[in-house]
Amino acid sequence: MINEPIPVIVHLSGVRRGTTQRLRGGILRIGVNPEVEVRVSPEPCVADRHATLHRREETYELLVEPGEEVWINGEPKQEALLASGDLLEIGRDGPILRFRLYPPGSDASKTFTEAFSDCLDCARYSTDSNFRRAALFLTGAPKEMATQTSLTFRITMVLLLGLLVLAIGYLTFRSLSLEHRLAEEALRVEGISQLLEGEDNQGLTPQDLEAVRFDLSTALERVRALEDRSEAPARVVSGASRSIVLLQGAFGFIEPSSGQPLRFMGVGEDGLPLRDPDGSPLVGLGGDGPILESFFTGTAFVVTADGLLLTNRHVVLPWEFEDAAKMVMAQGLEPIMRRLQGYLPGVAEAFQVSLVLASETADLAVLACSGITGTVPVLPLSQRSPDGGEEVIVLGYPTGIRALLARADEAFVGELMRNQDLDFWAVAELLAREGHIAPLASRGIVAQVTQTAVVYDAETTRGGSGGPVLDLDGRVVAVTTAIVPEFGGSNLGVPAERARELVFLAILRRLPPIHFH
Repeated sequence: MINEPIPVIVHLSGVRRGTTQRLRGGILRIGVNPEVEVRVSPEPCVADRHATLHRREETYELLVEPGEEVWINGEPKQEALLASGDLLEIGRDGPILRFRLYPPGSDASKTFTEAFSDCLDCARYSTDSNFRRAALFLTGAPKEMATQTSLTFRITMVLLLGLLVLAIGYLTFRSLSLEHRLAEEALRVEGISQLLEGEDNQGLTPQDLEAVRFDLSTALERVRALEDRSEAPARVVSGASRSIVLLQGAFGFIEPSSGQPLRFMGVGEDGLPLRDPDGSPLVGLGGDGPILESFFTGTAFVVTADGLLLTNRHVVLPWEFEDAAKMVMAQGLEPIMRRLQGYLPGVAEAFQVSLVLASETADLAVLACSGITGTVPVLPLSQRSPDGGEEVIVLGYPTGIRALLARADEAFVGELMRNQDLDFWAVAELLAREGHIAPLASRGIVAQVTQTAVVYDAETTRGGSGGPVLDLDGRVVAVTTAIVPEFGGSNLGVPAERARELVFLAILRRLPPIHFH
């Protein structure tokens, strides 16, 4: 019928992987027999006639033959009304199919997200080596985009590619023409300026707090909307929140041979660093001015009873990932962590934190802390990977101290405005003392799972990195690492399996040496 959706089957594994089959007819058989309408790759677990698709209005109903097995989205089913996007596994470890419905009258072309997802799944469900899987994805993705997407999308991609080539050519030309004008001192000053312009380095002036007070109702509405949309089960959130650590840190730079720190040359009457006529901060290795520091916040969580924490490498080694810091390091200066501490919900005092081990292959790091041994619940790392379509809960401190201020009551903000000691550390200390340290929770759905990443759509932002991604049993299935707004608002997490490996190595590193006599 013209006004009915167009059903298709996408073959994600076997000899027909990567192909799309349009479904026509009221009754369609699935199996390995050459006469069936939906023929799949011969496997020991697949029968000649394994299941049947029966047309039911706008979709199909799947009926499995007696004695046979079909998994839909990871669950065994004998019959089911299919929805667009359902993943079908014909027999245990058998061929993988995806059912989709396209709008009436369309050409059943895939969107970019669908084409990308199909290529990823073709590689994921392949039984080849990891190298062959990567090659399958890299060769299949361009072909999929060029043949399975709509004509409009393909034309748009060609135009964008052309513009990208022109932009790269122009930027290369500009880079070469300006290269001789760049001096080392200019690079260093530019990097320092960028570090000082970060949100965490601006400090909290009375004007800032005045803005927080007047915008408090709007900010609260945004935060509550985030929590209301999540509707995370109270059992998981209340059980895990006590173990979520707000990390607060500052790093600076030293000259390696002398150990002298990079300092401001002085401060003005307003208490701010002196700047040259161009607005760049005046810094150097001599003098007695304030030491230059770059402030940051992040999230961690408790993973062992003796006080080990898990977070991202980019949270505790931020200079490796910030272009501004790299520019300063390029001038021969070395980064040094000046201060790193943590806060737990319901605990008024901060505790010191130190780096135990950072992964070289994943965005993970293990920290050690004191003062919480045996007093805070440990978040267990899951032994399994989440399934596509599974619900997850994300906990963390997105936007750091600013979000905590937004959730505090107006009386507390007013108290801060009357307090003259409003620096980065003092505000956090007051928040903890008044019981305002608490993580935000959001809820989402897992979209993709690979060996290196879990993709999900639970909301978070800068500052939430390092937070746990929990299943509905309260087990950590991933660690939040990146936000990908251009990919449908999705976020990326490092799978729990990688985290377990790093925690195990960290525990071994902390064990006392064994002496043989």
